[in-house]
Amino acid sequence: MDPPDSASRVFCSRILSMVNTDDVNAIILAQKNMLDRFEKTNEMLLNFNNLSSARLQQMSERFLHHTRTLVEMKRDLDSIFRRIRTLKGKLARQHPEAFSRKCHPGLLHPQMPVPSPQGWLLEGHLRG
Repeated sequence: MDPPDSASRVFCSRILSMVNTDDVNAIILAQKNMLDRFEKTNEMLLNFNNLSSARLQQMSERFLHHTRTLVEMKRDLDSIFRRIRTLKGKLARQHPEAFSRKCHPGLLHPQMPVPSPQGWLLEGHLRG
């Protein structure tokens, strides 16, 4: 057994006498306050991430739906323009005299350019 005035006891008592208990208590209180703030911040970030994830899922579904709609619209427009070209060719073969005059489409509305079928999507006329 160590005598009451052993070197280790003296050393520990001197170290403990150098520490101010008020400072230690203030440090502990500050750490508890910071822990509370970090826990609240962490909870807020978790809520934000959950809401963002749900919103991203909704927007992804809407984006996919709109993308499919645009692809379908483009397919429909391509089909319509193909039919128009076919009808125009048939009419040109059936009534060549009407097409020999070659009415220029720009003469109808000189200030408005006539878009090509493929140019509609490229020029942004279908943007909402």
